[in-house]
Amino acid sequence: MRPLLLTDIESIPAYEAQRDITRRRIIALKKQRRVTLGPRVSLVFENWDTMKFQVQEMCRIEHISEPRLVQQEIDVYNDLLPEGRAVGATLLIELVQTDDMPAILRDLSGLEEAVYLRFGSREIHAEAERGRSTEEKTSTVHYLTFRFESDDPRELADAGQVGLALEHPNYRHHALLAKETVVSLVQDLLTQ
Repeated sequence: MRPLLLTDIESIPAYEAQRDITRRRIIALKKQRRVTLGPRVSLVFENWDTMKFQVQEMCRIEHISEPRLVQQEIDVYNDLLPEGRAVGATLLIELVQTDDMPAILRDLSGLEEAVYLRFGSREIHAEAERGRSTEEKTSTVHYLTFRFESDDPRELADAGQVGLALEHPNYRHHALLAKETVVSLVQDLLTQ
């Protein structure tokens, strides 16, 4: 996936002028690319558009307009856009205030290492960003990369069913991806 460049990011006034339209478009895109895995976990497949939106929003919220500082934001989010034939995703552990958060985060430590994408005869084990889990606890947000082999996108497109599996000892859930999600992922892979 092509990395974000400084020239891709609009000035805050230019972004503000069309933010509502962009925001609605990205919310719809993320809804299409969100997969729920049981009662506590969801995964959003990210792409160039979702990452650009994140940078634009961070610059807007933090009033970042100096090119050097905008570039720092871009660098952070570019790290989440995998290079080559790959798809990035954000895994979210969803908690509410009444949950025993420390106990849940301890029980789910290492969760990010147990995510698989399955289609046809293929199984792709997600690569997790390091440093977000310890033996004592895990983060509520994890960044994953699914790396594809050269013929995988075609097999993904032709697969009757595409599944996402989370197979942690304390949290085992599976979900089928909606056809529109699969089509969106295939588009990402074929345009790289």
